[in-house]
Amino acid sequence: MRKVAVMTDTVASVPLEMQKEYGIGVIPYHIIMDGKDYLETEIDINQLYIRLKDKENLPTTSFPSPAEFLQAYQELSQNATAILHISIASTLSGVYEAALRAKEMALEKLPQTTIEVIDSKTLEGSQLLITLEAARAAVQGKNLNEAMQLADNMIPRVTEFSTRDTLLYLDKGGRICEAKSWAEAETANSFRAIVEIDASTGGIIKPVARAKTKAQIMDKLVEITRERVGDKKLRFVIAHANVPDQAEQLKQKILSSFQCDEFYMTEVLPAAAVHNGEGLIELGFCSSD
Repeated sequence: MRKVAVMTDTVASVPLEMQKEYGIGVIPYHIIMDGKDYLETEIDINQLYIRLKDKENLPTTSFPSPAEFLQAYQELSQNATAILHISIASTLSGVYEAALRAKEMALEKLPQTTIEVIDSKTLEGSQLLITLEAARAAVQGKNLNEAMQLADNMIPRVTEFSTRDTLLYLDKGGRICEAKSWAEAETANSFRAIVEIDASTGGIIKPVARAKTKAQIMDKLVEITRERVGDKKLRFVIAHANVPDQAEQLKQKILSSFQCDEFYMTEVLPAAAVHNGEGLIELGFCSSD
């Protein structure tokens, strides 16, 4: 039995092979479409992208309930004496509070299991990097406090940039935060935006840069990353919404511009697709030092 099991939500886009290698538990969101509630795992994402192109009567999402979290805790407790959940930024979703509520419920249901919940203050690639750091510690036999400390230390170190074909989906989903004015200007002026969400932004979405074309925005991503990190060795994650060719282009730019200790490519799941639309590219990174 492990000392600690690490879990996260599907927004972290943890690849299946990574879930298996490190024993990472992943709890899914719900997709509400045409009045019906589906788990992300029940959705054909290619059909979802077709549906999102209509831009009317758009699907919505809901986060897993405390009861669903409790069930996940019960399953993980069969093979671990403690559980650590790494949550998407609490500013973007109620999933963090649901995880905490389930932790309280578990005091009675799972009295022998210690559970802790961490607000990553970010999402997608950076959330994945934080989760991976904790999961590696768990595999190495470290205890809950040690895994928590490593995850907490990662939170201020990660940076999460993202660009998408339109800010419309973020706006309609109520997650646009400080980029609201850019979403409004987008309808009158054709441009692509880069936004950031991580500990440095307080876990809210802030506009960083914009450009006219996808090629320009890719170059801008590399440029502002260089401004942030200089010549440090880095760990990178690219997560994308059905644009593998564009993600590969960015990957090649990153690999030719930086010293990369680790690099992962992953595709977002339905909930992230609903909130961003097809064309999303997320770039999460941190220094290896």
